[in-house]
Amino acid sequence: MISISSLLAIFLVLLIFVTLFLFKKNSEQGVYISDLLKEKQKMYSDISKIKHDAQEQTTEIITKTTQKNIKQSTLFLKIKKIVSSFDPDEICNNVFDILVKELGVTKACILLLNERKHVYTVLSSIGFMADEQSRIVISPHENSLIGMAIRSNLLVDIKTIERDQSFQALVHKGTLKTLMAAPLHHSKSSEIMAVLNICEMQNASNYSTDDKHLFNMVASLLEVAFNNSLIYETQIEESQKNVEEREKLKDVFGRYVSSQIIDEILKNADSIELGGVSKQVTILASDIRSFSTMSEVFTAQEMVAMLNDYFSVMTEIVNINHGCVDKFIGDAMMVLFGAPLKTPDDNFNAIRCALEMQDAIKIFENKWREIKGNDLNFKIGIGINTGEVIIGNIGSSSRMEYTAIGDNVNVAFRLEEIAPGGTIFITESFYNEIKDKVNVKKLDPVTVKGRTKSVQVYEVLSLK
Repeated sequence: MISISSLLAIFLVLLIFVTLFLFKKNSEQGVYISDLLKEKQKMYSDISKIKHDAQEQTTEIITKTTQKNIKQSTLFLKIKKIVSSFDPDEICNNVFDILVKELGVTKACILLLNERKHVYTVLSSIGFMADEQSRIVISPHENSLIGMAIRSNLLVDIKTIERDQSFQALVHKGTLKTLMAAPLHHSKSSEIMAVLNICEMQNASNYSTDDKHLFNMVASLLEVAFNNSLIYETQIEESQKNVEEREKLKDVFGRYVSSQIIDEILKNADSIELGGVSKQVTILASDIRSFSTMSEVFTAQEMVAMLNDYFSVMTEIVNINHGCVDKFIGDAMMVLFGAPLKTPDDNFNAIRCALEMQDAIKIFENKWREIKGNDLNFKIGIGINTGEVIIGNIGSSSRMEYTAIGDNVNVAFRLEEIAPGGTIFITESFYNEIKDKVNVKKLDPVTVKGRTKSVQVYEVLSLK
């Protein structure tokens, strides 16, 4: 029989065992609850971080969107200021403000044509010293990037130029440093009245295509603004006294000759001879090589746009050199020097015009290669002759045309036909007139269509 003391001992042992078991359970429960609390705290922390990150991202997106909208709104207001102003100084300042803020431009100028001297001088600028600005005089014939922009009548930028080895020498030549230059045109005559030129900018070595497009847009805005204010108003004021006489003359000659020739005709109205007369003139004929092949890669609309673009470039060069565009024949041109007015420099102007046309076609080719691909090749052949022709208003009673006809005209076109793309062929009669001003290569005499006697031909290499 178990004694009471034994039972108490057993009970005590059981009590201790139960107590220890419960203590262990409570400890494990406590650890579990502690882990749960830690996990909960971590979850709250992660949620808080996610919310914070989301708030930051949202704030960043809102800030960027707001900044973009503000920037676009600010740019729109600046554009509005340019096209709505009639004050030349205000227009120029607003243009420079956009160039500085949007493109990081540090030095730039707007050059205005001096019609009496036929040169470009600074109208307004930023980053120039006053005495530096006053010394700048740019000729359309200057051997530089800005001269090329004027002659080619196209936007010129240094990145495009540097890709063409034939223009490398122009990069560091001339009166002004040029990163981008754009000609601005008069709305009535379509002649170049001014040039917007960027000389220096913060991102000069790495500007983007968007930067180039923005510059082109700013130049277009400046052209519109000038036509609405400075140049347009000046032209109207200067022509008030002779409006009727000028308008009559422009109806006849406005599509053929530059404004300089028209002004000269107004001063010497008695020198104009109506009807067909015999006259000594110089004839320049030019034609695009492989035009039929080229037309296969152009749509009809593209072909019209390309030809209009090409003739605009060539006509501008003719006008700069005081020539008269007689007619367009398909993709060919006929240009007269010495008619309707003769000058002592007609022959030199003709040869300089031909050389500048060959230079400009390279810029024109780069432009259309960007549109149609690098396989596109633009080459022109040019023929020049001088001699007696029948010239005047020739035609019928219902339609007359100011033109030249005769054997010497035919010879110019025959030389153009045999001149390879990129070359200028001249006759011996013309060479004798300008031999002290050009470097040439004497070629073998050729027999041209319509003549039994051979013609001595020279290839023009450069001006002396």
